[in-house]
Amino acid sequence: MQNFLGDFDCALDSKGRLMVPAKFRHLVPEAGGGLWVITLGKDKCLNLYPLSEWDEEVVKKLHSLPPGPEKRKYIRFYSRKSRTINLDKSGRIAIPSNFLEAIDSPGKVVVVGVLNYIEIWAPEEFEKASIEGDEAYLEGEFEI
Repeated sequence: MQNFLGDFDCALDSKGRLMVPAKFRHLVPEAGGGLWVITLGKDKCLNLYPLSEWDEEVVKKLHSLPPGPEKRKYIRFYSRKSRTINLDKSGRIAIPSNFLEAIDSPGKVVVVGVLNYIEIWAPEEFEKASIEGDEAYLEGEFEI
């Protein structure tokens, strides 16, 4: 399992391509063929998974849900709102335009390591989420 840690300010090029930070690219084995899965996050961000992590974490969890309408709804959502994308030889991914629209089509993004996956945020939304996260940590009981 990868441990994506830290955050990076990154620019998108005119084609909506993102240079995945080298510290993150080097954590993903070449055996994955440069395939990643991008999906919508619940916090107005995009989630980016190495294909192996997507299969092990997301797909496995979806299949383990009890049979019924709720399971079908979740599988349908993730099947419709996710795309497999390639990491090119330059270390870039092309983010589909509908995904960029979901985060208000910023020209710059913040790429954040979230242990086993990566989040992609518009800077303003990330700032809000960071403040909320810092407050929750400082006021909460959880400590390592």
